[in-house]
Amino acid sequence: MLYILVLVLLVIVSVCLVGVVLLQSGKGNNLTNAFESEATFGNRSGDVLTKSTMVLAVSFIVLCLLATILYKQGTSSVFKTVAAPARQTESNMRSMAQQEADEAAAAAAAAAATAEESSAAAEATPEETKDAAPAEEAAEKTAE
Repeated sequence: MLYILVLVLLVIVSVCLVGVVLLQSGKGNNLTNAFESEATFGNRSGDVLTKSTMVLAVSFIVLCLLATILYKQGTSSVFKTVAAPARQTESNMRSMAQQEADEAAAAAAAAAATAEESSAAAEATPEETKDAAPAEEAAEKTAE
């Protein structure tokens, strides 16, 4: 329960930190400002946005560490939640082998039926050619 509370606080702090950083204006636009002592080490006075950024950043880091510690205490291993695969018993293995044999027999029967159909079609083809030959001869005689 405490872990969930810390995560909710972490999300809220993260959103607030992003908002505060986006509200801040740029402090220097040229290269010479980067080497000034005030820009390098920061102004000690600071405004409200700068102070709130520091507070939110520190609280973000503390909440991240706290969430990590709470998570480590709650679960010792990620793999404990994964279920072990079911063991194959001898009866399961037999039923799987029987199912494979039935599938192979069905495939062989389908192949045999296809072979019979193709042989029947091959036998029908010469008869059709014989019937077509006299018709072609009659057409040739009429053409002459």
